[in-house]
Amino acid sequence: MPGVSFASIRSRKVGLILAGALLCVLVAAGAIRSIRLQANRPTPELSTPVLAIETITARSLYYNAAARPWIAKDKPALLQKDDTGAGSPRARAFAQATQNPKLFRQLDRELRFDALLLSGDPTQYRPLLEHLIETNDWTLKYLDHTSLIYERGGKQRWEPADLAAIRRRFVRPREEATFLALAATKMIALHMLSPAEQLLAEAEQRDARIPEIWQARAISRMNQGDFVQAFAHIERALQLDPRSLPALGTKTQILYSTKKIPEALALSAKLIEARPEDPALLFYHAKIAHDAHAHSEEISALEKLVAVAEREGQPASGYRIYLAQAYAADGQAEPSIAQFTRVLADSNLSGEQRRFAEETLAQIKKRSGL
Repeated sequence: MPGVSFASIRSRKVGLILAGALLCVLVAAGAIRSIRLQANRPTPELSTPVLAIETITARSLYYNAAARPWIAKDKPALLQKDDTGAGSPRARAFAQATQNPKLFRQLDRELRFDALLLSGDPTQYRPLLEHLIETNDWTLKYLDHTSLIYERGGKQRWEPADLAAIRRRFVRPREEATFLALAATKMIALHMLSPAEQLLAEAEQRDARIPEIWQARAISRMNQGDFVQAFAHIERALQLDPRSLPALGTKTQILYSTKKIPEALALSAKLIEARPEDPALLFYHAKIAHDAHAHSEEISALEKLVAVAEREGQPASGYRIYLAQAYAADGQAEPSIAQFTRVLADSNLSGEQRRFAEETLAQIKKRSGL
């Protein structure tokens, strides 16, 4: 609205619990990446979490969305009676818990898990993984190229030397290099940088044409603040596989971290085209669009996030708060007020969220005269 400034409202920083990691770089949820091999068809041991699932014996198992279809296929006895389908309330709650450690703890109090299975790309479950690393009350029992397994009260922690037995399954150089690169990616997510670098050096010796090697190296260097080398590594990964969504996601984060906001926004838009309803992609795109002052793109991404969350039965109020702020930054007082009003009707809001929504709504009404 003319004459109304919402800059001071938009600039406030608020801690919100959202169903999406703020700085995760992003791949398709619920799927393990395709593996390029010399043969046309990847071996199941390399392309699926079958080896990890074989090792699990748990009465009460927590698993993420990427692991569930393989459990249902290979070891359905691990699923509970109330988990009859991928859209069951239990499955939805488990999926949400990867982004919300408080929800994971609530589930654990109710179900008393014996083991945790996390499969697929670590960026899809980073909030939960970082929580497990910080609290250190679960024992890492198993790591391979597809999965992590944690055990309650385990006495013996996984060590990099434990990979040797699995590694022997992959005899062709390209298979072994892929295995090593993907295992190193898991180790980088666990902050095991030195042994991960050793695996990546060995993978390069086996076959330097594996894009996952350079993708992992880019993530490692980025995590250490070396964005120049990270960019060189991710460019090499993309030369080997220009359509790799994980590599494109990592390049987006490097561009954003180095303040190349317009370039990051353009690349993020390509990722959205490929995965138009991926919550992590949408939220990251909204963040980049906000910093680029691209209000219409930010609003569009947040509106999609709200729609996806509501369709899947997930909380949407966190996204609505950001959407209301985006409308305010764009000078659209009425839709901003409407979103904050819907937020305040949510009885599950945290005290912090409710206070922020009430205070900001009052400011918008006062400044806009509505």
